[in-house]
Amino acid sequence: MKLSLAPLLALASLVPISIAMGPSYFHITRPAAGDQWTQGQAHAANWVHAVDNIDIVDVELARMSTSGLLLAAREVPTRWGSLNLLLGDVPPGDDYYLVFLNVTHGVVYSVSQKFTILPPDGTSANSTTQVAADPSKPTVTVTGAPGPLMSFAATYGPQAAGAASLWSGLADGRTTLMLVSGVMAAFLGGVALVL
Repeated sequence: MKLSLAPLLALASLVPISIAMGPSYFHITRPAAGDQWTQGQAHAANWVHAVDNIDIVDVELARMSTSGLLLAAREVPTRWGSLNLLLGDVPPGDDYYLVFLNVTHGVVYSVSQKFTILPPDGTSANSTTQVAADPSKPTVTVTGAPGPLMSFAATYGPQAAGAASLWSGLADGRTTLMLVSGVMAAFLGGVALVL
């Protein structure tokens, strides 16, 4: 009986591909492959949320031909499903990617397909239909070239994701005063016990 290695080799060749692709926590639907965004216009970045335990995500623009990232928005609520990006003087190029990640932990959740950013007067024979900006979602203005001293253009935080503010129940001064007094008394009482 002759054993063929062809099926085993075919199966083994698929393993590195699946490992290299990694998990995808989101499916970025826009920008899609071949999309063209124009400077000076707002464009909708759309996604489908695939994992329930991720409430916020950081959004960056990456360009493959140059080093650096354009930091668009920090702590965007994933339940929004869309965020408008208004491109200021972002350098034109045909090698941009939208990256969803957690910058605190360094986890990349998803990367869009490659798309193009055109100058304001740029035209292309390969024009694609653009998704209009969603007026119900915030618009983030991204400007300039990547640089090491850049900060995020916008930060939304846990409150935008629906988390209750720590101080929301402490609106009147009496509650705040009582809370601070209680904390100070506990601290001083603990110090007295140690001495």
